[in-house]
Amino acid sequence: MGSFEVVDSFRQDIAEIGYSIAAVTGDRTGCDWAYSVGLHHTHRHPELIMVGLDAPLAGAIIQALADKVGTGTDLREHGDVMVGPMSLRFRQVDDLFCSRGDWFNLGREVVSTWGERWPPTLQVVWADDSGRFPEEQGDPAWLLRQPLLVG
Repeated sequence: MGSFEVVDSFRQDIAEIGYSIAAVTGDRTGCDWAYSVGLHHTHRHPELIMVGLDAPLAGAIIQALADKVGTGTDLREHGDVMVGPMSLRFRQVDDLFCSRGDWFNLGREVVSTWGERWPPTLQVVWADDSGRFPEEQGDPAWLLRQPLLVG
């Protein structure tokens, strides 16, 4: 599928269900991630991104959360939430990450067809098996597992 077809497919999903999900497999030196496209356009809610889990799992979690947004839930109003056995929390992504880098390439292409820029985004941050979350950008224990895109 060419890039025009992918953008059209995302726009069709957004028109039909309110959002689409991009799940990206990292290369040998990077981690996987997944993010929503269309939540802001359809529901005026920040987009969501999850970094550091296998792309299919991250995509499934983003989809479950996006479904909640579709029913009227505003995730900005929640502290920690559970999805299955995973403890999650939400952090505002720094505008620098929203506007530069590879994190949202496909999403930026989709929203540009509406004459928009990439919108505010929440990073869905996950806890390790001990219930610990990464606390600061560049935290050595988390840097390669779950880089934070917060300022």
